[in-house]
Amino acid sequence: MSDQARTANTQSLQKSPINTTDLSGAQLPRDLFEEFIERTQEESELLDMVRVEPLARKEMAKPKIGVPELSGGTRAEDGSRPETSSATSGAVEFNVTGQYYYIKHDLKEDAVENTMSDEQVANLILSHFERAWANDVQNLAINAGRTGSSLPASLNDKFDGWIAIAEGNDTASDRIGIDADGETVDTMPTYIHTDTGDAAGTAQPVNTDLFNSMIQTVPERFRDEDEQVIMLSKSQLQAYHSGLTERNDGLGVVVLQGDSDVTPFGYDIVGVSYWPDDIAMLINPDQLAFGPYEAMEITQTTDSDKTMDEALHSRTLLEGQFDFQIEELQSGALATNIQAP
Repeated sequence: MSDQARTANTQSLQKSPINTTDLSGAQLPRDLFEEFIERTQEESELLDMVRVEPLARKEMAKPKIGVPELSGGTRAEDGSRPETSSATSGAVEFNVTGQYYYIKHDLKEDAVENTMSDEQVANLILSHFERAWANDVQNLAINAGRTGSSLPASLNDKFDGWIAIAEGNDTASDRIGIDADGETVDTMPTYIHTDTGDAAGTAQPVNTDLFNSMIQTVPERFRDEDEQVIMLSKSQLQAYHSGLTERNDGLGVVVLQGDSDVTPFGYDIVGVSYWPDDIAMLINPDQLAFGPYEAMEITQTTDSDKTMDEALHSRTLLEGQFDFQIEELQSGALATNIQAP
C-alpha cells in the first residue's frame, strides 16, 4: 500500500480518558467518533490497510476524472482542430441511507462490582465495541451482497461489500473507463481460474498460473507490484505455503522456516479473515474505501427492568451507518472459481 495510506491508517491517536457519561448521549462526540474509528482500524487487519473516508452527509459523491489511453489529436500545418478533447467526468457514490447497523452489549454487575472506576468501565465497554465493530465491518466489507454470500439476506440486501461492487452491484456510480470516450465501467476485470478458462471448466488450485493470469488481467497502466497486493483466504494462503514446502529447492526451505515472505512476481500475498476460498483479488488497498457516517450513536441503560432482572451493570447499544466503495474498478482484478484448499 502507499506510504500515504499507511501513515493515515496506522497513526495511533492518544487514548484519552472516557467516562460513562460519554456513552449516554444520542451521538458520539466528533473526537470520540474519530478515536473509535481509529481504534477499530487497529483491530481489523483489512480496515487497517484500506482508506477510511468519514462521511459528513448520508449521500456523498467522490468526483472522478476519466483519462482514456489517448486524449489528444493531431492537425496539419495549416489545418484546424475539428475536434476538442477533454477529460470526462464521473463520480463514485457513497450512500448510507437506510443502512443502519447496531451491536448490543450487556455488562454483568459481577464483572465490574467494586473493582472499576466509571472511566475504566467506559473503556471496557468501548473496547468491546471496537473489537466487535471491526470484526463485523470486515465481514460485511468482504461478503455483503456478493455471489454465494452466506450472510443473512437482510444484510446482503442492505449492504454491498467490495467483492459485490467488483461483480457489478454498484449501479449508482458513474466510473469512466480507459478504452473509449464515454465508456463507463461497472465491473472489475475478472479471470476465471478453471482448466478451460470459463465457468464450465474445473476449478484449479492456487498456483503460479493464478497469480500470473490475475496480473495479466489488470490493464498495464495500473500494474504496480509495490502498491498492489493479492488477497486470499487464510486457508488458501496456508495451503499454498504448504505446497511450496514440498519443493526440493531453496524456496521450499525458506517457506518452511518462515525466513521470507512469498511474493510471486514481486506482489505480496495477504491472507484475510472472512475472505471466501473461491475468490481472490489483486488490488491496491488504497482503492478500497470504507465510509462511516459521522453521526454514530451510542446509548446506555442502567436502571431498566431488564438490567435489574438479569443483574446487569448496563446495557449499551452502538449504532452507525456506513458504505463501501472501490475508487477505480479497472485498477484491480478479480479471480473466481478457485479450487477449495
